[in-house]
Amino acid sequence: MRSRVTPLVICCSCLPFFGCAHVVPHRNQPPGVMKGTPQGLYTMTSHVRGIGPFTGSTTALIAAEPAKNGFRANSRPGAVGDVLGGVAGVFVTVFGDRRVPGGAFLHWRSPLPEGDAPARGVLSSPPAKLDAYFYSCEHPIELRAPGNERLFGLMTLEPANAAEYPKTDFPALVDRIDAVLAENLFDAAAYDAPGTRAFLQQLRTASRKTRDDAEFLMAWILATEHLSFTHCYIGRELSPEFEDRFTETSGVSPFAPSEPITLTDDDGIVTLAIAHFDGESYDEIDAAFADIAERSPRGLIIDLRGNPGGTYVAGRVAAHLIERPVDAGVFFNRRARAQVLAGDLNEFPVVTSILSIDEFDSLIENHGAFRAEVHPVEPVYSGPVAVLVNRKVASACEPLVAGLQEVGRATIIGERTAGAMLSVERFEIGEGWILWAPTVDYLTGKGVRLDRRGVLPDIETTSAEAPAAARKLLIAGCPKRNQGG
Repeated sequence: MRSRVTPLVICCSCLPFFGCAHVVPHRNQPPGVMKGTPQGLYTMTSHVRGIGPFTGSTTALIAAEPAKNGFRANSRPGAVGDVLGGVAGVFVTVFGDRRVPGGAFLHWRSPLPEGDAPARGVLSSPPAKLDAYFYSCEHPIELRAPGNERLFGLMTLEPANAAEYPKTDFPALVDRIDAVLAENLFDAAAYDAPGTRAFLQQLRTASRKTRDDAEFLMAWILATEHLSFTHCYIGRELSPEFEDRFTETSGVSPFAPSEPITLTDDDGIVTLAIAHFDGESYDEIDAAFADIAERSPRGLIIDLRGNPGGTYVAGRVAAHLIERPVDAGVFFNRRARAQVLAGDLNEFPVVTSILSIDEFDSLIENHGAFRAEVHPVEPVYSGPVAVLVNRKVASACEPLVAGLQEVGRATIIGERTAGAMLSVERFEIGEGWILWAPTVDYLTGKGVRLDRRGVLPDIETTSAEAPAAARKLLIAGCPKRNQGG
């Protein structure tokens, strides 16, 4: 069994080195002051919309104290050891200064604002390092990715009393998670698998010592290392008063490019870069291929590197590249699983276009499975195509890549994709928590399951070298076909 120290070391590798092990203690801290320099114990609530396991309004207890030119704050010291437990927990507690300072998951350092301008500090946690724009304790703190002005989320502070925590019954929450997975997971055998049992056991153990939402989310991230499937995450409801504070683009990762689709032309080779496939409209993809048709390039590079997926709209790209209908695979839930794996597909509907996420859900609910076909959509580009991929290409993006490879329509260049291809369902599980559990599996047109496998490119190279390799291939005018599965 994989050591639980390993994922922690990997998870915490993105934390900055603070130079010393000093952390602000939580014990005997009075409620935080709301005027002047932050000092004392606070409930820090982050408000984020639509970004993986940190969706919603999640709380963390932090203690703050004045520091040179500003202040410093951190979540509960020793929490890392409590969440890990066992030998791994002892190891990290002993060597906490090197892994996560003081065994605290969250660290925030900031100068004080001058005048009306906010002070830019840094909020660090294992999943991310963000710029935190601080006006005052009474004003929402703005969170942005370094070097990116797009809003990631907002953070609010309130005075806290440690005796009031935890506010969630975390062991009972794990019981409800267990029940949902047992009844709804895409494969009953996956629920009974050793990895799932280990995931639930580690989460249940950690829940007994978890003090706030942030600690539970960290426990979740570490425990998911055991799972043999992807797309299982948890979050909280977003407080209604913050819904209107976010722009539409804050629903996607601020680490992604601002423009979802861009076109560039270099000496007759057009590059179509697609950052994500969010939304329910085909319009942007259709417009891009109309532009490509006007340019009439001698070769097309579709750059999907870093694309985390999104919705069914990904299939529209393939529709502009084919001249006859192609089998795009089958989507199925646990009720239809045995029949699909036996190859008995005749009674399931064939779907050529989906117009909404609700339609996708309805097809699965009513039939248990459906077969997907992609039909040509004008304008069709019939020239040579290279598709760039890397380890971050995931989810709805992967059937597109696999489909183009299987029918020989494009040369796939780069790194093996993420292997994260399941469809999720949202479950409200009480106390403001939401579980997104994978309930729908997928097989390609050739019957290949992509989750935890990914797509092996025809030409393997690094992500950075993939564009040059694609350009060289297209200029040569003789794209190589699939050399591996």
